[in-house]
Amino acid sequence: MINVWAGNDKREAIIRRKLLTDKSFKLTSLQVNPLYKPVFDKLDAQAVKILNELDKSVLWSRKYTKTEFKYTFAYPFVAFAIIIFACIHYGVRYRLYYNYIKHGRKLGMSENMDIDLDDVESYPASVLEFYKEKKKYDAFLKTKEEKMNKVEDSFHKFAEKRIIDVKERRKKRGLKVKSEED
Repeated sequence: MINVWAGNDKREAIIRRKLLTDKSFKLTSLQVNPLYKPVFDKLDAQAVKILNELDKSVLWSRKYTKTEFKYTFAYPFVAFAIIIFACIHYGVRYRLYYNYIKHGRKLGMSENMDIDLDDVESYPASVLEFYKEKKKYDAFLKTKEEKMNKVEDSFHKFAEKRIIDVKERRKKRGLKVKSEED
């Protein structure tokens, strides 16, 4: 640790690194070393100056300094704000697309966000996929409805024919038949 040929700047750099890396190192151990006494006095004066500024400050204290504020509040707050803004912005944008595709609603926010809901080519990939699935589903429902109408019509024709056949058989047997006028 004692380097007789090193200058005060070099000694100060050594002490600063030692303070940062060695947890058991105490600055007061330099007070009795004649080579490091000027470095100790300089570092001690800087520490006292910083501590006096912190004591006078209304906002900062010895436990809650500017750097601690910066790393525990300011940077995380900015990151959190950016993440929340991105989530809300993209979430609202996708929600506008989904509402238009699923329910056919054009919400007022789409005009504020400059979204052209009619232009299918400008849809993001996931929304375009949802749009295709919705179109496929709508086509399926349409064909299903057509098939149901076709089956219903054929059933009505069958039932009408069956009623007429039953009516004719009853007439042949001589049983009473209700006329359409009754």
